Amino acid sequence: MEKKHKNHDCGCKEEAGWIPVNSRIQVNTNRSISIQAPPGWEYLGRVKRGSKILRVASGGTTSVSCTCNSSGSCLPFIGSGPKGSTSGCAGDCNNCTMKQSAVIGNVNHDFVSGGYIDFADTVRFIDDDFQLPAAFPEMFELPEVQKAIKDFLERVYAGLPYPKMIIGENYVAAPIGYTMATVSLFGRATIMAVPAIAVPDNTQRMSAMAAGGAKASCSCTNGTCTVSSTSIPFVGSVTYCEGSCSGTCTLKASRIIGGGDELEFYKAIAYKF
Repeated sequence: MEKKHKNHDCGCKEEAGWIPVNSRIQVNTNRSISIQAPPGWEYLGRVKRGSKILRVASGGTTSVSCTCNSSGSCLPFIGSGPKGSTSGCAGDCNNCTMKQSAVIGNVNHDFVSGGYIDFADTVRFIDDDFQLPAAFPEMFELPEVQKAIKDFLERVYAGLPYPKMIIGENYVAAPIGYTMATVSLFGRATIMAVPAIAVPDNTQRMSAMAAGGAKASCSCTNGTCTVSSTSIPFVGSVTYCEGSCSGTCTLKASRIIGGGDELEFYKAIAYKF
């Protein structure tokens, strides 16, 4: 996707991608960066609005390239962290284009959105301090992801009824007795409504049962990103962020502690790639 920026760091934070830890990184002669994720990880994304999801098989390679459309220069970078890395463009160019691409079936594809997921991982509750990148819309179109969510929620609910959710302006809240729990879905953070008694963390469970539940919301530093849910028929739903945020979009989970007050207990950054 060719998106132009007008600041001196090329807007690298605006189009940042997330890369799994222990990925193999190679700098190419054309100044692009090639990325090979660890075994089990697959890249999947969309090449244009409304198109079907394309997948880069485990062991495959994606690349990040940057083009300066004015004076100056911009180059791709990798910023390392304990749970993975971020990629983007940096330089003194004030009109820079970033591309995330991959060769699939001998055809090069430029993605407009997407990300990595870990099919070697499971679906499980995560602690409040276990940081992961947020889930992204494209992954919920895969049948195996939908089935994993269905199986997880069926185990968690164990026959209990699914609650009537409280839908507000850019938030989804769970009623008393239920909570919005943080869940790792193939290595990406998401939020699911579950019975409070099913959550392993006792603090979160008691807060949800006694004070009026919890909610999921999204916030953007520049533009908009809104909370969205994918429903699994007869089971429940999973919550994530999507929208036209050109800054940093963050998925948040908060406990409702009474009197309209909230206590944020989890947040995850939603990357574009």
